[in-house]
Amino acid sequence: MCILLVEDEFLVRAAMAEALKANGYNVWEAETGVEAIEAILRPPFVFSALVTDYQMPGVATGVHLAGILRKKLPDVPVIIATGKPEIFRVRWAKDLGYRLLPKPYTPSELVNLVSEMVTGQAMRAAERG
Repeated sequence: MCILLVEDEFLVRAAMAEALKANGYNVWEAETGVEAIEAILRPPFVFSALVTDYQMPGVATGVHLAGILRKKLPDVPVIIATGKPEIFRVRWAKDLGYRLLPKPYTPSELVNLVSEMVTGQAMRAAERG
């Protein structure tokens, strides 16, 4: 399983990538939204989940990335990390099936949420046959 991890802060990205790798995930790291979009659109990459910062430098936000990825892989779990508490009050995240992860978070919180979402997605896929 490969997780697309998008985070513009190097130390945060490195720590989260290491935690995911230590728990058996392959990780494709992107520093910017543009890098992530390139990874999403370049075959043969298929991601099991997207973990992205909500707000990044440049034109692509985490929500923008999630929309692009969902067009290619409609059932992929999406986790959007944010330090902006007002984002947790908006309905679109729940309506689109995105999970919001409040910053700051620990590596174990991220790994647990990724595991929960990837496992849930695999179970739904198995139920569909």
